[in-house]
Amino acid sequence: MGPNHTGLGHPLSLSTISWQTPLGTIEADTFLASYFEGTDVVVDEAAHTHEHSIEVILPFLQRKLKGRKFKILPICMGDQSSDAAELVASIITNILIKDVTVQKKGYSEKLRIAVIASSDFSHYVSPQAAQETDRKVIRKIEELDVDGFYETIEKENASLCGYGPIAALMMISKNVSASPKFLKYMTSDAETESRTNVVGYAAFNFTLNDKNNCKCD
Repeated sequence: MGPNHTGLGHPLSLSTISWQTPLGTIEADTFLASYFEGTDVVVDEAAHTHEHSIEVILPFLQRKLKGRKFKILPICMGDQSSDAAELVASIITNILIKDVTVQKKGYSEKLRIAVIASSDFSHYVSPQAAQETDRKVIRKIEELDVDGFYETIEKENASLCGYGPIAALMMISKNVSASPKFLKYMTSDAETESRTNVVGYAAFNFTLNDKNNCKCD
């Protein structure tokens, strides 16, 4: 899941075509896309054509899963409201709590599904301002406090671009009893010459608390 920076396409858009990076081609999971049929999350490639928020994640997945075949279901969120996040979260939760299987040659296999939210944090502010604002946002993510997350973004005028996908991931985590683990925070001045206008980046890992009580991987 990623934000829509361009404003093109439907507010909540799926992509069902193959994506290509310098590391190869990744197929879209049209089977999982069928779970969104009849909802306000629709197939619209226009939203994805010039959008970078999802595509920048793909080379990392290709490198991490090198030699292993996987598919993606890109969801571009132009509407990042709490209601939109809740809609996306409810559909994905429904997928995760089912024993979703695909038919192979002579046998069926349970799908292993990972949910990824793509977002930068503060944009083009001083390192101090970025860290102060982003730490407040990070705290709400750690607490899975969705209402507080939105309130903090509004109160602090936080400029993270993918707050809708993050909120949806927080909602999904609450639905399936998963917990966030904060991994790392950095600002772009650690890698660039700019020391005045930086971008913040934070990483989290969400894991299930009790796999025995959830039919999801």
